[in-house]
Amino acid sequence: METVIKKLSEIEIAAKKIMEDAHEQLGVLKNGMDDKTAAFDASVNEDTDKKLESLQSELQAQTDDALAKLKADTATNLAALNKYYEDNHNDISETIFKKIIGT
Repeated sequence: METVIKKLSEIEIAAKKIMEDAHEQLGVLKNGMDDKTAAFDASVNEDTDKKLESLQSELQAQTDDALAKLKADTATNLAALNKYYEDNHNDISETIFKKIIGT
């Protein structure tokens, strides 16, 4: 009987040691997974930031191009209006004057 109790005690000690080792390995694996998760998150964040920066730069370039075209078109239209006025201001003034005096 004493031998059986001794063997059971040895088995219990061995089982406890196995459980402690398993718990320790689980902690190591958890830490490893935490490190890998943190590295993955950092990589994803870095990639996202780079893509976002690229898209913002592209959008800014498109906006700058559109603004430059709008300024050029406005300058062209203003020049055309000024030329029309210079070429026709006497006729325009005379037409307005005639409408005012009713002839």
